[in-house]
Amino acid sequence: MIKFLKKSHDNIFGLEATGEITEKDIIDWETKINKAVKKYGTVNWLFVIKASKFESLKSMYSDMMWLLKNIVHFDKMAIVGDKKWEELLIKADSLAFGEKYFDISQLDQAWDYIES
Repeated sequence: MIKFLKKSHDNIFGLEATGEITEKDIIDWETKINKAVKKYGTVNWLFVIKASKFESLKSMYSDMMWLLKNIVHFDKMAIVGDKKWEELLIKADSLAFGEKYFDISQLDQAWDYIES
């Protein structure tokens, strides 16, 4: 499941992934972010990774393709996790996409980053 965090507003989004990520979850958050992009041009987003997995390869592919297509509309991206492999993956990935990794203990700093 992907849920929007309460501090989300305007073109600032916080999302949290837990459990199984479904096609419906992806469509729901893509729709909200697409509306913000149309209104503001860009979005800032924070993504909290908790134990999660995609329900199918199709949902994972759909998610990745949407992200690649829309990366130009992302200004600041913060990925929040609690595993060393996530940190290493995001640091490597940031060379291409520019996201910044925060440990779960730094959630407030991640919000500060995307709101600044």
